[in-house]
Amino acid sequence: MVRCDDLIGVLSPQFRAVLVERVFTECGVVHIVPRTLGGTASCPDCEFPSSHVHSCYERRLDDSPVSDQPVVIALSVRRLYCDNSLCGRRAFVEQVAGLTFRYGGRTPVSRRVLAVVAVALAGQAGPVW
Repeated sequence: MVRCDDLIGVLSPQFRAVLVERVFTECGVVHIVPRTLGGTASCPDCEFPSSHVHSCYERRLDDSPVSDQPVVIALSVRRLYCDNSLCGRRAFVEQVAGLTFRYGGRTPVSRRVLAVVAVALAGQAGPVW
């Protein structure tokens, strides 16, 4: 028997860095609910590691479709304090490699697909996802 999070990790390697708590479909949309694993994260400015949690919140990300069904990811992330007194940044949000990037509302895979469609259509209307 294969656990759900093992299967998701095989199909989408970017989910290996998170704990997938729930996967369900609703109104034809696949919803994936993961959370980060904890531990330390590095400040994007000074790269100083921190585990000092400021708060947590949910990021909503659009991912590439699975079997013609749209995928929405509700990722719980931590906002951390930068513990380096010489750094100008007070707090930052942890990023998940291959899944998130700063200020992104789509996964990198979904963003690449959208860019390919945009270039291929050269400004013409593309498919609605």
